[in-house]
Amino acid sequence: MRRVPRGSRSQPTASTDGARERILAAAQRCVDRHGIRKTTIGDIASESGLSRPSVYRYFADRDDLLVELITRHGQALLGQARKSFSRQSGLPDQIVERLLYIADHGRRDPLTRYLIDRDGTSLGQRMMASGTLQMMRAEMWDPLLDAALAKNELPPGLPRSDVHLWLGGLGKMLMQGLDDGEGDLERYRSVLHRFIDPAFGSPNSRVSA
Repeated sequence: MRRVPRGSRSQPTASTDGARERILAAAQRCVDRHGIRKTTIGDIASESGLSRPSVYRYFADRDDLLVELITRHGQALLGQARKSFSRQSGLPDQIVERLLYIADHGRRDPLTRYLIDRDGTSLGQRMMASGTLQMMRAEMWDPLLDAALAKNELPPGLPRSDVHLWLGGLGKMLMQGLDDGEGDLERYRSVLHRFIDPAFGSPNSRVSA
C-alpha cells in the first residue's frame, strides 16, 4: 500500500488517486522548472489546472506535497539502482556503485539532491520528522547488508544506524566533489574502494596498492 506522508488531509482512495497523481505530476514539472525552494502551491495549482483550495483538499501544505513527491522519486531511483547493480559480485562493489550512482544523479536532479543534502528549511525539518530520510537510507542499504550478513560476509557488530549515517555522509561528499570538479567518477571509485573494501569486505578481502 502506498505510504501517505505525515500530515496529509486526505487518504488515497480510488476517487482521489487521479487528482493526487495530477497534482504530483504538476509539482514534478514545477520543481524541474523552478527548483524546490522556488516552487509554490500557486505554481503547482496553475500547472495542474486546479485551484489552490483543490490542491489543499489532497495535501495539508506545500511541504506535505513535496515530501510525498521526494519520497516517490527516491523509491523510483532506488528501484533503478537495484536493477542497474544487481549483478555486482560483492558487497563492497555494490556499495561503491550505488554511492556513485546516487551522487551522480544528485548533482543533476533537484529531488535526488534534496534526499542527499536536505537544508534547514521547514521542508527539511518535515523530511526528518516524517522519517522519510531514515526510511530511504534503510531501503537503499539494508537489503545489501542483510544478504551479506546471511552469507557471513559482513563483519559482525556494525550498528545499522552508524552505517546509514556514514554512507549518507559519503553520498553528500561525493555529490559535492563531483559538483566542484575535484574528481571524476573513476577517481572517486578508486578512492571509495580503498576504504569500503576493508570495512565491508569478507575477512580475506585486501585493498590493492
